[in-house]
Amino acid sequence: MLAEHKLQLLQQLTNGASKEELSWINQYISQQLVPNGNAATQKPALNKVTIAYGTETGNAKRVATDFAARAKKNGINAKLVSLDQYRLTDLPKEEYFLTVISTQGEGEPPEAAKKFYDHIHNNGFKLEKLKYSVLALGDTSYPLYCKTGEDVDLQLQRLGGSRIVDIQKCDVEFDEDANQWFEKVLKKLSDNGSAVSTAPAIAPAEKKPA
Repeated sequence: MLAEHKLQLLQQLTNGASKEELSWINQYISQQLVPNGNAATQKPALNKVTIAYGTETGNAKRVATDFAARAKKNGINAKLVSLDQYRLTDLPKEEYFLTVISTQGEGEPPEAAKKFYDHIHNNGFKLEKLKYSVLALGDTSYPLYCKTGEDVDLQLQRLGGSRIVDIQKCDVEFDEDANQWFEKVLKKLSDNGSAVSTAPAIAPAEKKPA
């Protein structure tokens, strides 16, 4: 039984409320105020997203670092790691995996990403629970534009992974395309699916090959 003053507050809140508003209030109380509420009505929390980057000149690292900070601001537990430091044995355990990777020379991966690149192409493991997306940095003046990113995207799918959003290929002026890609990723990862800020978040820098 509610105390009199609490009952009055509840009546003030519900008097004149629409059916939709009453339904929302009921759901809020059942999910937020009742200890150990009905788990079936609660949205699962996003455990962890790994953001791994492979870079030669630092652009992919800068982009990935910015994405990790923005993910955390949106309540997502983001782990940032360079692909040369990434433990390859962790890959089959990953659930959400974002890769920011550049292409060098004749369509080759950056030196820091070669071990990862070879690992996913030369081993027959499965990544059936993996949800991933690839941001590929490149330069359209080269014939094999963003080939490393394309290869990684395709191979992760072949190993059983499913795309969160499609691969985004970026030229040397990459800030806008990279931000749009990450906005799509954030919307997919957000528990409530609500839109996040679309203001450019990658600080402009002097452009150089990825």
